[in-house]
Amino acid sequence: MQTRHLGTTDLQLSVIGLGTWVFGGRWGGADDSDSIAACHAALDAGINWIDTADIYGQHRAERIVGTVLKERGERVIVATKCGVAWSTDPSFHIWREASGDYIRRAVDRNLQALGIDHIDLFQVHWPVKSTPAEETMAAMVDLKAAGKIGAIGVSNYDVDDLERAHAVTPLDSFQVGYHAMRRQVEDAELPWCAQNTVGVLAYGPLAHGLLTGKMDASTTFGPDDWRSESAFFADEAYPQRVAVADELTEIARQAGRPGGLAELAVVWVLRRPEVTSAIVGARNAAQASANALLAGRPLQSDEEAAIEAVLAKYPNAARPYGHGEPPEKD
Repeated sequence: MQTRHLGTTDLQLSVIGLGTWVFGGRWGGADDSDSIAACHAALDAGINWIDTADIYGQHRAERIVGTVLKERGERVIVATKCGVAWSTDPSFHIWREASGDYIRRAVDRNLQALGIDHIDLFQVHWPVKSTPAEETMAAMVDLKAAGKIGAIGVSNYDVDDLERAHAVTPLDSFQVGYHAMRRQVEDAELPWCAQNTVGVLAYGPLAHGLLTGKMDASTTFGPDDWRSESAFFADEAYPQRVAVADELTEIARQAGRPGGLAELAVVWVLRRPEVTSAIVGARNAAQASANALLAGRPLQSDEEAAIEAVLAKYPNAARPYGHGEPPEKD
């Protein structure tokens, strides 16, 4: 699989990375053996890096990744995050946390769950406006100096947050939600990353399942699936989003894309030179193997023009992040 350089680091990432949020159980449940098999299948298919986080099942996803690392005994690039804290007392609840003390404590839990002593890419999951960037990023610098982490990244920041963090220490990566109906990062954050040589990791390129072509206007989700809480799948514009998916499916068919709409969606994200890799989740081995094939031939100019025409036809289908996602979402 093609690889791209991550920022100014020595990390060469496959253009598709394996996302593990589903392993934590917030997509309608998950089976650990299926999750382990998905990791192995992704790696066998040429994916060389896995993205995870402590909040995904409260270290459940990290422990699964750690099991796979031990079983394979080979080099796999691991990216994880901290910055969404949780408590079970008196009941389960979560909140965003980016204090220096929290980050310094959290990394040891990440390492223990993964069963490793060094994290290739460590990311602050969300900015916390009440915590100065100087405090957050100083902790990241300390962890790098201690050898616990390598590259330093952030996730879900806006351009002002990026500026403040980058002023403390150069950022290596920026992880952000990006797909054809959520493209506001093209206005500021992607150009900023290009100017500052920060690699972009795009999550949600398949619009959380909508751009697989497997949903329609009657699709519903169970109470244990975060999409049941998301306005992206329930507001008045949802039928327009389904119409976008239907028309893009036809574009993919006419273009002879073997991976169909999903392939078109992924290569659309990868068309941007700022994007190092697109993160695609998988529930089982079959999905992981199929996802690894989505990095097809580069998007052609006629395909891009056709996609832009469809999006212009349904302007209300676009919806930025921040509407309906739970605080750990990505």
